[in-house]
Amino acid sequence: MMAGKADISAMNSLRSMVAGFFTPLAEAVSVPFRALGIMIDGIENVAQLREENNTLKEEVQNLRRWENEVAVLLAENRQLRALSKFPVPEGMNAVSARVIAINADSFAHAVMIDVGAKDGINKGDTVTTMDGLVGLVVEVGEFYAQVLLITDLNAMIPVILSGTSWPAVTAGVNASLLDLRFVPGQAEIKQGELVQTSGHGGLIPAGLPVGKVIQITDQRIRVKPVVDLERLSFVTVLSWPKENDMPRDDVFNQSYSPLPDDTNSFSLEGINAFGQKVGDAAEEEQ
Repeated sequence: MMAGKADISAMNSLRSMVAGFFTPLAEAVSVPFRALGIMIDGIENVAQLREENNTLKEEVQNLRRWENEVAVLLAENRQLRALSKFPVPEGMNAVSARVIAINADSFAHAVMIDVGAKDGINKGDTVTTMDGLVGLVVEVGEFYAQVLLITDLNAMIPVILSGTSWPAVTAGVNASLLDLRFVPGQAEIKQGELVQTSGHGGLIPAGLPVGKVIQITDQRIRVKPVVDLERLSFVTVLSWPKENDMPRDDVFNQSYSPLPDDTNSFSLEGINAFGQKVGDAAEEEQ
């Protein structure tokens, strides 16, 4: 019995010795495997983090895109609401349009709008914004129309000086400013004075703001348009109804002859609705 207990004790001692010998060895062998496991977990975590990061980047891009779209829609909404409050001259029809193309180089100042003959647009129609006059329709297609801006070299608009009602004509020079021409010699022009359409010729309604006088010299008078023509987005096209007795087929050859009391005073006789001399007046000038 004593011998049995001694054997058990010896076995326990031997087991302890073996365990003590192999435990450090097993620990040493297991270290690389544990490190490998940690590295694999780290790689999986990095891949997951990268995927989450890409997802977050995509969401941020979507949010920025939506933010830009919202900003554009809000801007368009403000402009359309402003157009809806536009005071349409009595007897005229109004059609809202979007500017879809701009041609503003040294040779021509014009824009294209997304309305045309199907919308009742005609050559010679007036184009405006809430701020004032933009230009005139010069070409009409079924779905689109081309607008000649007031800054174009071919644009001449009959106007009056708002402070004194003296008549004149604004002329485009293919630049950001307009020239004020045919001003009566006795007219007193003030810096900052508003220039507005006169309605002469019956084509363009009277009272539309055109610009403000910003420079007065002996050689020329410069007018700055009230409308920012480089940032047009939405406009309103004003047209006379078809039953209106205003002849429209040959706008450029229409002339009107308001007769002044004094035959030596300034007269707009022989000038068409674009401020251009026609008929006898044009021949005399040549």
